[in-house]
Amino acid sequence: RNGTNFSIVKSALDVHETEQESSPSNEPDSSFYDAIVIGSGIGGLVAATQLAVKGADVLVLEKYVIPGGSSGYYRRDGFTFDVGSSVMFGFSDKGNLNLITRALAAVGCRMEVIPDPTTVHFHLPNDLSIRVHRKYEEFVSELVSRFPHERDGILKFYGECWKIFNSLNSLELKSLEEPLYLFGTFFKKPLECLTLAYYLPQNAGNIARKYIKDPELLSFIDAECFIVSTVNSMHTPMISASMVLCDRHFGGINYPVGGVGEIAKSLAKGLADSGSRILYKANVTSIIIKDGKAVGVKLSDGRQLYAKTVISNATRWDTFGKLLKSEDIPLEEKRFQKTYKKAPSFLSIHMGVKADVLPPDTDCHHFILEDDWERLEAPYGSIFLSIPTVLDKSLAPDGYHVLHIFTTSPIEDWEGLSRKDYEAKKELVAEKIVERLEKKLFPGLNSSIVFKEVSLILSHQ
Repeated sequence: RNGTNFSIVKSALDVHETEQESSPSNEPDSSFYDAIVIGSGIGGLVAATQLAVKGADVLVLEKYVIPGGSSGYYRRDGFTFDVGSSVMFGFSDKGNLNLITRALAAVGCRMEVIPDPTTVHFHLPNDLSIRVHRKYEEFVSELVSRFPHERDGILKFYGECWKIFNSLNSLELKSLEEPLYLFGTFFKKPLECLTLAYYLPQNAGNIARKYIKDPELLSFIDAECFIVSTVNSMHTPMISASMVLCDRHFGGINYPVGGVGEIAKSLAKGLADSGSRILYKANVTSIIIKDGKAVGVKLSDGRQLYAKTVISNATRWDTFGKLLKSEDIPLEEKRFQKTYKKAPSFLSIHMGVKADVLPPDTDCHHFILEDDWERLEAPYGSIFLSIPTVLDKSLAPDGYHVLHIFTTSPIEDWEGLSRKDYEAKKELVAEKIVERLEKKLFPGLNSSIVFKEVSLILSHQ
């Protein structure tokens, strides 16, 4: 996961194709189910398929016309674009963290994937250029070559990451928050559970500072964590950082042939093959509560559907801020929302460009912060770039590449604007982002663009 949880709604989507892929009827089979799942993002689809293959009657409610959420897709002018997520973990055949492989296998699916030799290529201040190679030894060697005086610190910090990762990878990963599960797991794997318990309250930044003194290297680790969590290392849980910083070498990053949207399409097919279904264009407006328990949902068209269990794959903020009345929000959730803040929204640019503008050795994923480390978390400061056609050429016509560019953009920057001013500002900000990429990485980029679409707050909502 790369942290970009958003979805694009496009009125010009090829609806004919998507309606063929969805169920033939938009009417529910009944009004009562074993489980109702709100949202067909990857989390919702995995929950639904895991229940369905065990015999449960499951209904997934999706307000859009295709599944996937932030792991969705759209097609335009011969280009296939990933809506959000593009750095995909969980496709390996070993360990216990190959969660996508296991989720697909549960419904009899297996996807063809393309191994990515470089997780991300960092382009950072002071001409710091670091490739995170798939092979751990190559990555460490490149990092040590830039910071030879911090060799021991580098090995010790990432060594602690591996200790946590190995503990996670030895467990059948279900939940780090469910007491009964952890209690039962403790007796099977006491050392691993104690390791996780020790690191649970700690952040990656404090661990890094135990071993590393060089401020530029610590800033690099901030950038590593920013990709994980959109905050710096001092605000990134050590367990979360360790899972990502190690699995990219253990299981590796693997891109699904046909694009990220193929994952959701495969799970949706597996759900249908298991006797359950997805209802598209079904916008849930509220969760029905009776005697303190969720018993059903109400749709925007007035329909009410009921189930033994209701599962929400809407965002935490929408689940508790919109779908539930304030008096129904649990006390622990109120505490959570006082302690944590929402991650920022994103401005996203999807482009089709002429292939010859990219050097032949261009990596698939890039992270760009040109001049000032202080801009890491600032709006529009850092740029994420994904070029999936480096791995899968089928996503674009011959002679072209797909670029997905995104950067943090707070909602407050866009509030109160007229539609005309909103569109004008959106294009202006996008132009500046493209200019930065042209200057830093790809001379001639702007003149090579044959397709460009910019999406922001309204599209994400």
